[in-house]
Amino acid sequence: MENSEKSALPIMDANLHANGEITLESLTKREYFAGLAMQGLCANQNYQSILDPLTIPSLAVQITDELLKQLEP
Repeated sequence: MENSEKSALPIMDANLHANGEITLESLTKREYFAGLAMQGLCANQNYQSILDPLTIPSLAVQITDELLKQLEP
């Protein structure tokens, strides 16, 4: 499992299935960091005037992917 797909949150909803498999439901680090990046872009008045709603999510994902790349050991 890649670092970006690991859970970002310490509290997860664990589900035990009949076959013994356990699935954990939580935001991945990539999802969580992208949300934070998007929140920052939306809150910044400089970006609000030059970015449209379709551009902000893709920029947030680009920022997130670069952050995760920099965090790799």
